[in-house]
Amino acid sequence: MDEKKYKSLVAIWGAILLMLQALALINVVGLNPETYGQLTKLITAFVAVVMLGLVIAYLILSLRKKKAGPIVGIIVGALYIIEFSPINIIIGICFILSCVTMIKEIDKIK
Repeated sequence: MDEKKYKSLVAIWGAILLMLQALALINVVGLNPETYGQLTKLITAFVAVVMLGLVIAYLILSLRKKKAGPIVGIIVGALYIIEFSPINIIIGICFILSCVTMIKEIDKIK
């Protein structure tokens, strides 16, 4: 995998994961606020902020070709699988597979 393809792959996954967290926040706070209690809103906001931090860490470390980037990505993928939504499970599995490929690519370079 060449440099351009690697960086575009990292950027695409980062954008997808950031959008998913933004949609989760919009759903709870904006679209259906009356169906969720204050505690649910607070927990969703907290989880979204933590996930955003992890995704940003993944982006920064992966773009610098540090092995810790894809490892953080594997953790993020596992957290998406734990959410038990069919879409999140599929995205989590694909993201973990992509991160494993990135780790192999980083190992080839070094």
